[in-house]
Amino acid sequence: MTKNVTVTDENGTYVGTTYPKRAKGLVKNGRALFVDDCTIRLSGKTEPSDDTLIQSEVKQMNYIYFNPREWSLEQTQFDTQYQNGNGFGYFQQNPNRQVSADRSFINDFDGSLVESLMLGGWNEAYVRVTSGALPLLPDSENCFVFWLNGGENDKNSEICQLQITFFGNSADCYTYKLNRNYIKPLLHRQGWELYSIPFRTPASVQASVDTRFSFVSGNAPMAVKPARELSFYQEWKDEPDEFADSRPQRHNLVFEDGWPAIHMYGGDKYSTEALRRKKAQSTRQMAEFYKENAERQKNQTDEWAELSEQFEECKEGQAELNNRQEELSERRYDLQTRYGELRDRYPIGEQEQFRLDAGFDQTKEWDSGFSAFLALDAQLSCAWDMISGKHVPIEAAEGLLDGIEAQLDGIEEFLDNREELLDELEELMDEIEDEESETEED
Repeated sequence: MTKNVTVTDENGTYVGTTYPKRAKGLVKNGRALFVDDCTIRLSGKTEPSDDTLIQSEVKQMNYIYFNPREWSLEQTQFDTQYQNGNGFGYFQQNPNRQVSADRSFINDFDGSLVESLMLGGWNEAYVRVTSGALPLLPDSENCFVFWLNGGENDKNSEICQLQITFFGNSADCYTYKLNRNYIKPLLHRQGWELYSIPFRTPASVQASVDTRFSFVSGNAPMAVKPARELSFYQEWKDEPDEFADSRPQRHNLVFEDGWPAIHMYGGDKYSTEALRRKKAQSTRQMAEFYKENAERQKNQTDEWAELSEQFEECKEGQAELNNRQEELSERRYDLQTRYGELRDRYPIGEQEQFRLDAGFDQTKEWDSGFSAFLALDAQLSCAWDMISGKHVPIEAAEGLLDGIEAQLDGIEEFLDNREELLDELEELMDEIEDEESETEED
């Protein structure tokens, strides 16, 4: 378990770090409060024994800060690659190549100059720099703190490591991959990443453990610069790359903007300028999409409203046809009654009687038209469910209403034929009554 919880006193002054489990215990017992997920503040009520224990824990953590003056080039292999008979590749050092590691002053975050260590290159397969020997206490907690930049390429084929060796035993060293987020940095700032690498020295009968740190770079340049105490950065805001998910590699000082310019290899895809253009284009496309979608929804709303109006017109047309149907049925009944009275009062000629009987026989077939009214009721009910709930595409609802309108037109034509037939029967009976009245007068 790593001591990754920062501890401050009741005034907010940095004290040190402790284990997450220990921090939770202090908070549970009311002796500290969580300031955030990774920081606790001791209360004034902390018992002396607990305060002593915490201070003891803090004292056990030894922070080691990178100092480029204590480092030197150890080994370099360049990109001259050969292949043996078994197909295994190896690199051969070229003595004519320039050394790929040096110390150089660069601007720090506040604009001041700070000395840094730069090593490796895009074509250097293996560059290793090593610190001087540090005598550390056996079986002790330590943290190595530094700022790192670069160390990645666009092919994901780089080496970017920190190695910690004890007593010169390189076969049993600690190796930390510092690329591709294998280890999460504490902070991002202007393309740099802050690391605090915890490690424990091995137990030893000797008074101190000879400890050396090494940075190893391959196929990508990297830079390391000193860091201050971690408490110095507590108020700093994290500034990760906004386009990190779109780039094949992280920020590197060898480029003016940290990444290839738009006119350089890969810059047309991964430069800040290209990605901002892409983001702006994507934003415009998204805005256009939302605009088109809003217009489409508005149009659909208008279309559904028009369909509702069309449905209401169909309902009104159905009501008018129902009323007309009832009126024609009553008229038929009245004409049949009148016809019976005429036969009782007057001797009707065979031709007129044949025409009247045939006409009234034809009206008996009208009852078959009631099925059309029933079908129309069912379809109107179905259409309302579709329109009110919008359960079907607009085109389907339009098609159904158009079909209902066609049925209304067919029923109206059917009723027109009924009315025309009743007009003929009434006119014929008027003629019979007129003739008989003239005969009686004579």
